[in-house]
Amino acid sequence: MDIIFKEYAHVVWQKKGYFLLALVALAGATSLDLLAPVYYKSIANGLAANYSESTLNSLLTNLQQLALVYAGIWCSWRFLELAIVPLDGGGVNLLEKRCFEVLKKQKYTFFENNYSGSLIKQASRFSRSFEIIMDWFLFQFYMNLLMISISFSVFYQHHRQFALYFLLWVALLLSWNILYSIWKLRFDKAVAEGDSRVGGAYSDAISNISIVKTFALEQNEQNRINQASDTVYRRKKLAWLLIFISFAVQGVMTFGIELLLIYLMINKWQAGVFEVGEFVLFQSIMIILIQRLWEFGRYFRNFFTALADAAEMAEIIRKSDLEIDTPNARPINIIQGEIKFINLSFTYHAQQLEQRWLFDHFNLDIQAGEKIALVGQSGSGKSTLTKLLFRFLEPQHGQICFDGIDAKAFTLTSLRRQISMVPQQPDLFHRTIRDNITLGAAINDEQLLAAAQKSCCWEFINQLPDKFDTLVGERGVKLSGGEKQRIAIARAFLEDAPIVILDEATSALDSLTEQQIQTAIFNLINNKTAIVIAHRLSTILSMDRIVVLEQGRIIEMGTHQQLLSNKSKYYAMWQYQSGGFLIN
Repeated sequence: MDIIFKEYAHVVWQKKGYFLLALVALAGATSLDLLAPVYYKSIANGLAANYSESTLNSLLTNLQQLALVYAGIWCSWRFLELAIVPLDGGGVNLLEKRCFEVLKKQKYTFFENNYSGSLIKQASRFSRSFEIIMDWFLFQFYMNLLMISISFSVFYQHHRQFALYFLLWVALLLSWNILYSIWKLRFDKAVAEGDSRVGGAYSDAISNISIVKTFALEQNEQNRINQASDTVYRRKKLAWLLIFISFAVQGVMTFGIELLLIYLMINKWQAGVFEVGEFVLFQSIMIILIQRLWEFGRYFRNFFTALADAAEMAEIIRKSDLEIDTPNARPINIIQGEIKFINLSFTYHAQQLEQRWLFDHFNLDIQAGEKIALVGQSGSGKSTLTKLLFRFLEPQHGQICFDGIDAKAFTLTSLRRQISMVPQQPDLFHRTIRDNITLGAAINDEQLLAAAQKSCCWEFINQLPDKFDTLVGERGVKLSGGEKQRIAIARAFLEDAPIVILDEATSALDSLTEQQIQTAIFNLINNKTAIVIAHRLSTILSMDRIVVLEQGRIIEMGTHQQLLSNKSKYYAMWQYQSGGFLIN
């Protein structure tokens, strides 16, 4: 909870002017609200008396003053409305930005281990909970504190015995609400966690809807959603039952204080000191207070529910293992494009005592402008090397150097902007083709068209109704695999980075288009350092070097012809080629 209150307090400080205005406005509205029953008392006593000119004048005077009180209440609420929108709405706005700032700093592996839908829900609940908690603080805690203090003062002036009973009643009611809500918090957390799982299950199924439909998995996924939803429902039923128990206890307490008030008034009437106006005063204040304190109990549970909703995102904010620049990192330009892996050791299981190193003192020098291919069966470390280059992963030992400079000396932004990646299965934003190629860069139409032509995607773009302004759908669902891949290649042409990584960039293309793209790719990597992850060996025949990996070790290295002449692992892989594809 410390993280939640720290983050929310920071937002309040940024909105402190509006916060103070809200406090003053609520103080005015509450004070005047409880001042009105004082005039009710005088008016009730006047109406109970016999008619006289002086009584009439007194009633009219009280009526005028009551009108001024109502006007003050009206103005106070208008000032509050001026403050509450920028305070609540502005606070949610700041926290939505803050949540994305926190999420984008998480390491690459964090997103591999979490559902995107669940993360989105957690971030949304964290920012929305601020509005609930802020409203609770203003309209329940602060307003009720003022109301209880003023009411006790009024009661004490008129009936000390009832004032003390009132104070005891308030203490019991608040203690019950607070302690019960704290005890119930674990059940609210369970509901929030279950809700996140439902969101994650939804996201996982919907984002992979093509697999669901292709393999006729609709019922399987429906069962997964049903199971997750049923779990949440069971937890909610228990949470609601506990709420109803609290309502029952509060009802008994409320009836008790009302009966006590009437009993004490009867005693005063019996003693001959009873005033109708005093009963009206007490009853008016009690009606207001009972309503407010009943709401306090209900909203106090909402307060803890909001804390439970915000707790998951708070744990993410608490994480210290983030993707951040080293203290002395600076934006450095890669001029030549030389890459060196020096005594590199890496494992995905660093926390295990007997971990197996994927790379153990791995060394590889890639000269500036050299084109190398990485080949090997699944699990050999090809993709891991590219993640290490981008610093999505960090080695436990050793260095990766660019132009002789340690990768950690670069800012993450400057390093990644100087490495172009053309993946085997490109991801696209649910935006236009233009946005997916330029990625927010200021690119004129001539440059955009040239990149589209070089990557052979202009032909299909030109046939679309809105051309570059066509929306591609979530993750590019409206485009074929080959079309998405060509857009990824167009990105690389525009980025013009000194280092290019291609993860079998032509695997989703037909044979004719592949020949066109091969030419375009060689134009792309001309005078650049290129690393090609090869699944089809026919695409790497002209590489300067082919590096054969096996379980994180280099077992062969040389040109295509040199490796064939060795008649070792690469030769065997080549022999197993069938139709240009590698059979593992």
